[in-house]
Amino acid sequence: MTVVKIKKGALALVVFAALLFAGPPRDSEAQTAPGQSGLVETVERGYLAHRRGEYDRAVEIYTAIIQRRGLTAKQRAVTYLLRGEAKRDKGELVESVYDFTRALNQWKNYPQAIFFRGQVLARLNRLPEALIDYTRAAELDPNRESYHTSLALLKKTMRERGLSVEVKNSTLEIVLPKND
Repeated sequence: MTVVKIKKGALALVVFAALLFAGPPRDSEAQTAPGQSGLVETVERGYLAHRRGEYDRAVEIYTAIIQRRGLTAKQRAVTYLLRGEAKRDKGELVESVYDFTRALNQWKNYPQAIFFRGQVLARLNRLPEALIDYTRAAELDPNRESYHTSLALLKKTMRERGLSVEVKNSTLEIVLPKND
């Protein structure tokens, strides 16, 4: 038997994704669309592959879900977020930024996608862009302490480097590759 350790925040995301994918379809297209059955199980397989460090397999599973017809915008957004996490953990940081942006193209005010994109932007040393995302995530989900803690730490780092911590734009536009 394989035991997979689940991070505290990750469990909440899996439960959220399971509920989102298991919920009743919201429109007639989703009710009749092929490929809707087994979504929860497929999301779980992708998640478990990711947590076992099988990032290529997780990306493959999430890509197959994204390509299904009949997903709601929020289902597609959650799947892009999960795929972005797998790419991030694999070290494909720029590609993960693109997936988090794709999630936001599906669900504009998705705080977790905004926050995760900000984390990766910070790792890429794109601190002013990370600041925009951290600030926006904290505004959208003011009760999430980790967003505020990360925002405060980022501002401290930026001040130490002599960078401005003034947010000039409330949203960040990331241009996706032409093949999207």
